[in-house]
Amino acid sequence: MRIRDYRANLLIAWTYVRTATWAKLVNVIKLGISFWVSVMTRTPRVMGYPLALSIEPINVCNLKCPECPTGMGILTRPKGMINEEAFGELLAKTHKSLWHINLYFQGEPYMHPQFFNLVKSAKQQGLVVETSTNAQFLNPQQAEKTVTSGLDVLVVSLDGITQDIYQKYRVGGQVQLVLEGIRNLSEAKKKAKSRTPIIRAQFLAFSFNEHQILRFKEKAIELGADMVEVKMAQVYDVEKKKDLLPQKEALSRYRLQKDGAVSLQGQVKNKCKKHWDSAVITWKGDLVPCCFDKNAQYNMGNLHKKSFSSIWNSLQYNSFRKRVLTVQEGIDICSNCPLSRRG
Repeated sequence: MRIRDYRANLLIAWTYVRTATWAKLVNVIKLGISFWVSVMTRTPRVMGYPLALSIEPINVCNLKCPECPTGMGILTRPKGMINEEAFGELLAKTHKSLWHINLYFQGEPYMHPQFFNLVKSAKQQGLVVETSTNAQFLNPQQAEKTVTSGLDVLVVSLDGITQDIYQKYRVGGQVQLVLEGIRNLSEAKKKAKSRTPIIRAQFLAFSFNEHQILRFKEKAIELGADMVEVKMAQVYDVEKKKDLLPQKEALSRYRLQKDGAVSLQGQVKNKCKKHWDSAVITWKGDLVPCCFDKNAQYNMGNLHKKSFSSIWNSLQYNSFRKRVLTVQEGIDICSNCPLSRRG
């Protein structure tokens, strides 16, 4: 499995190499320099534009996952989906230095009726394109369309390999559809003689499923996944849900104290490179700092009304970056993010 992961990572790296341009490479250098100057001076300076963007195709989902804002029904933003014309406008407004698009934020991307057209449009711009799915729709026909669309990476959620365990988190889902979906996609790739999309099977670790991690890895690889990944789950109102936390501390972003209290592991870093080299765009065109801003409460501006440059370099955005550099612990969307903390 380690050799397979190594090969998949090489393929991903080669995908970036093939889509490299001087503008992208220069932008990487400019962003790196400006980020570290910002960290050292505690004053935000941004000399480039995002390398990566997440663009939300749709914020509706077919499942009711209990620790997902969409599944929990606590997403306060209007429900909807981006149309092809608006998507094209957003791509046109982004800088030529953009390298990677994640067609995902909230919701299930495969529920968007023109999802494959969105992928093709992004690929025509020379971008590396990724998305995530619960794989309830990956029948043989959809798997074939996924391969021919040019998608580079597909993250498939598989949080258990038996129905009784899987459905504890993926409420309303069928584990058999996920297993068949991975196989369907693998067979479609072989039929098309394509190495993409790279299939990354992803497992969110909880107390009720951590005993299946090894079997998950073995099963996912057996079915044709290129990579496997175990992630630490975010738990809302975690003080009341301690029973969800894995027994192995390495699988959790939380630490259970001796007095029974729950705290996040690590100390706040007062720095996060994501706010210099990436951002998220909702289906309505609102630009928000990162994927932890589920409800777009830190809306920096709408790209259908303003230019990308004016929003990215705005006083409002830099004021937010200033808080990240100085008082990050006071930013609620950072408080539950493992990237904002050091071990």
